Amino acid sequence: MNKLSILLLATVLWAGGAAAQALTVFADKAYRPALREIVPQFTAQTGFEVQLTCGRSTALAARIVRAETPPDVFFPAEAAALQQVMEKGLVDVALKRNVLVAPPAEPVEGEPPPGPEYVAAAVLRDAANRLQAMAFLDYLGSEPARAVFARHGFALP
Repeated sequence: MNKLSILLLATVLWAGGAAAQALTVFADKAYRPALREIVPQFTAQTGFEVQLTCGRSTALAARIVRAETPPDVFFPAEAAALQQVMEKGLVDVALKRNVLVAPPAEPVEGEPPPGPEYVAAAVLRDAANRLQAMAFLDYLGSEPARAVFARHGFALP
């Protein structure tokens, strides 16, 4: 989604009163430094407030599965954590996006090097702030967010 689309979506949601509730994002603690820069940029551009909770991917996935505090967006560092939530049917698979490239696996001697693996973020199926979550997911792939991720040493797709 380009900058104009994000602003248009923000305007439509603001006019409809849909932005009253904060967007909740669960993200792996490895992304905290980058997201502390990205979230204010997103809020400034869209007007959507974001409540960011960072922790270990597996612990956050367990909280989602137990439905203690379901977020709107889940951004784990471990594919297994996202898979666990997906297997429970809690992720809208149409709203899952590759955001970063995972560190490469160690090559096995005598075999071709493994292809890249991606780190994905996803909107949860029952997201209370679905449109805001979609805008956030798209913003994670925007040039300003990509620049922040790169500055923090993350590989980009």
